[in-house]
Amino acid sequence: MFVFDLQATLPDFALRVALDVGRETLVLIGPSGCGKSTLLSMLAGIRKPGEGRIVLDDEILFDASARIDLPPERRRIGYVLQQYALFPHLTVRDNIAFGVRGIAAAERERRMRDVVALLRIEALLDGRPTEISGGERQRVAIARALVTQPRALVLDEPLAALDVEHRSRIRLELRSILARLNTPTIVVSHDYEDARVLGDRIAVMNLGGIVQVATSAELIRHPASEFVARFCGTNLVEVTIAGTRTLAAFDPWRAVLARTPSGAQHEFAGHVVDVARLGAALRVHVEGERSLFVDLHVEEGAVAYDAGDAVYVSVTAADLRPYLPPSA
Repeated sequence: MFVFDLQATLPDFALRVALDVGRETLVLIGPSGCGKSTLLSMLAGIRKPGEGRIVLDDEILFDASARIDLPPERRRIGYVLQQYALFPHLTVRDNIAFGVRGIAAAERERRMRDVVALLRIEALLDGRPTEISGGERQRVAIARALVTQPRALVLDEPLAALDVEHRSRIRLELRSILARLNTPTIVVSHDYEDARVLGDRIAVMNLGGIVQVATSAELIRHPASEFVARFCGTNLVEVTIAGTRTLAAFDPWRAVLARTPSGAQHEFAGHVVDVARLGAALRVHVEGERSLFVDLHVEEGAVAYDAGDAVYVSVTAADLRPYLPPSA
């Protein structure tokens, strides 16, 4: 079990995060600059928190009040950076072995064989980082972290360096790898789709604090706040149901987008601010009285929408559900 309760004063806000992570993958998501990467650096021992405690497998790694602060090499936390930080002049084999260069040769070779087999990178060993793909570099970086036999693993934006074309496939590969580890793992991302695919649980973070921890299904059905709903792509609108003005939620794939009003009972005017590829769909971000998302099949996207276009978003009453946060 990986348990921590940390506080730190950052330039723009105070960070306060308390989480328990078992043998699972927890994805920490939130907007850029909310403190996600800072938290990882504190867990790894690279940055010192102001207050708090970190415990891993019943060993205290950090305790401000008891003045315990183990150095990174004694914490046994595998840390995979966003850009992977591989040495370009070394082969893949030597990059992986770099983390265990101080142990006996036989043990080093045994560990190397284990992680190479786990990550299926046998064919890459004699190449150099510049000669392999982004997804292959990711697996090498994970192998270098795992060869040290860490008790926990933290990955900072592991998919951010990948192009859109390969991101979906490599995301699924990473999910398979993490599922086989049986190790407390924390993945940082600003992308909800990454979190949905990779995470057993998701912790939504904003301005240094945890807003909600839940599964992806729970976040979509019962977001704890409008911030969580927007970040996860759930639409929230004010509608009149049975004569009562209330807040209701609906999913982006249930919405209909048009250039002219349809006269539907629940219809909202706005303008397009962004169109992004999301797997086999296009996600259209519409700003009006509220911020809304509409998912279109790629073939529907042939009716091109551009930023600034005036549009109308409609949804049927059957696709609306009452907004019920977890405390309700």
